[in-house]
Amino acid sequence: MAISIFLLIVYTSFIGLVLKKTFEGDAFYLLLYILFFLPFYTSFQMAIFKGIELVPLVNMVKYSKDFVFFTGFFVFVFGAKQSFVTREWQLTFLDKLILGFTLLTIVYMLWPLGAATFLSKIIYAKNMFLLSIIYFLGRHTKIDAQRWHFIVKAVIFLTVSAFVLALVEKTGGFNIQRVLGYANYNLRVNDVAPTGSSGLSWTFEREGGLPRFAAFFANPLEFAASSLLFLSVALYYFFHSGFSRNRFAYLGLLGLIALSFLFSYSRGAMIAGVFLIFFSLFLEKRYRLLGTVFVLFVSVILYVIFFASKETQYFILDTLNFQNSSSLGHLLEWYQGVNSMIQNPMGIGLAMSGNANGVDQSIKIGGENQFLIYGVQMGITGLLLYGSILFRGIKDSIKVFKKSNQQHIKSIAYIAAATKIGMLIPLLTANAELYLFVALFSWFLIGNTQTNKIKGHNILD
Repeated sequence: MAISIFLLIVYTSFIGLVLKKTFEGDAFYLLLYILFFLPFYTSFQMAIFKGIELVPLVNMVKYSKDFVFFTGFFVFVFGAKQSFVTREWQLTFLDKLILGFTLLTIVYMLWPLGAATFLSKIIYAKNMFLLSIIYFLGRHTKIDAQRWHFIVKAVIFLTVSAFVLALVEKTGGFNIQRVLGYANYNLRVNDVAPTGSSGLSWTFEREGGLPRFAAFFANPLEFAASSLLFLSVALYYFFHSGFSRNRFAYLGLLGLIALSFLFSYSRGAMIAGVFLIFFSLFLEKRYRLLGTVFVLFVSVILYVIFFASKETQYFILDTLNFQNSSSLGHLLEWYQGVNSMIQNPMGIGLAMSGNANGVDQSIKIGGENQFLIYGVQMGITGLLLYGSILFRGIKDSIKVFKKSNQQHIKSIAYIAAATKIGMLIPLLTANAELYLFVALFSWFLIGNTQTNKIKGHNILD
């Protein structure tokens, strides 16, 4: 109990600092909140509940993030010296897409469509509003070179820490979530019973009952998705370190990230990581290295075909033809989603698909594809808007990366684009906007990149 009380005091003090700086007009501290709290969001709740078994207290911690972000949003919208009504807004095309997506969410929240209750729709819409709010806060945050250098060091610290903890879990043959009382927390707080042979959930194991590890993240899939962000950071600074000791350090960091993918064992994230490496090499115009990596990639495929164990070969083959139980589950969810959109092109209402808070799993349709989740609920318009937001955000970030003459702005744009490109495959196989740390961090960077695009830095729109 003493540890839980100490953690609560530290967290409360941290929120106080973040809100104080936010009211002073510095949204940078909201980015620090994302960086220093969201990776531990679920583990922190488990630690509190293990010492103080009060569900209302844990729910206060759970919804504190919403309080922080919504407060920050209202401060920057209504707290500025210039009136909200008279202020001149410089809206980019991406701003308009985000605004359109937000308005569509409000319409479907108020529209009495679907079997979900109005309260469920409000809870679900709140999760969707976070995308727009974080993007907006990123648009109104100044990140200079010194501040960005601090962010990068913090991300590297998270990368190494997650690897070390996952290595300890792997070596010791245990999950830290079991130590923190995952099963009891999930049952009492979320009303979700333990599943799988691990006593946690199916997410923590793979074929054959072999364990997967999550370090301090909520689950292995969130760890794998966050590793794509870590990979984006490591790749950028590996390419831009020159021939120095730093380059070897970032090469070592890339090795730790590769092992982290193995510990979390997400096939989608592994494939996304390979795709991200090819994208980065192409963007950096490292064509010779691109050829070398391609040859290495083909060699690995040939090795698997001719020399790998039968178990590995069958596993890969079953995954590709959707005979694997997990892959078959994705296929069934996609079919349900596509079928629902064909029958209901206007959607079936909010809180009717996916795994977010507010969704009644007994009535939901589909849920393992972020694009289809929005399409099922808000129709083809919702799917197209969300896809357009991603495409435009990536396109504009690449443009800023190519044309900016300031190194920290180039790196922000690169990491924003690379992370979103890396997340495309997880978005196809999961409700990946629920991976709070990587989702909100990358949307914050996308918003910040839009501001840099407007301001210039030798960038032509």
